[in-house]
Amino acid sequence: MKDRLREILGNFFISVTLIDAAMFVLGNILMPQQRFGYEVFIYPLIYGLIGVIPALITRDGKELSVKQTVIRHVIRMLMTVVLLLAFIFGGNTMDHDRIVAALCVAVSVIMIYAAVVIIGWFLDKKTADRMTADLIRFQQKQRE
Repeated sequence: MKDRLREILGNFFISVTLIDAAMFVLGNILMPQQRFGYEVFIYPLIYGLIGVIPALITRDGKELSVKQTVIRHVIRMLMTVVLLLAFIFGGNTMDHDRIVAALCVAVSVIMIYAAVVIIGWFLDKKTADRMTADLIRFQQKQRE
């Protein structure tokens, strides 16, 4: 449970950082003339929280194969896209500009999700490599 919470919190903070970057890029492309007040700083935190909801409701009860892991990530990514699009655009009439914005948001969510998974994989690999090296040193000391 502790490792799962640590993973979800790590993914949240990585997501928020990448969401900030995506909002900056998309904002400058789609609405360069628009300026915001301080209330805009809360949105990356809200979007990051919405982004971890699929991970909270889809538990990994057992060790998954690579194929199952990929399918799980695709399902979580689609859930994240749907949740965020519903939160951002829900209740609005969809004109051409909003459809373009929604497509841009969907693509950025997919890119952010993929980046979070890849960054998480690299961090896990680094931890596994360090643990393997420690285990090898421990085994060598036991032999001596």
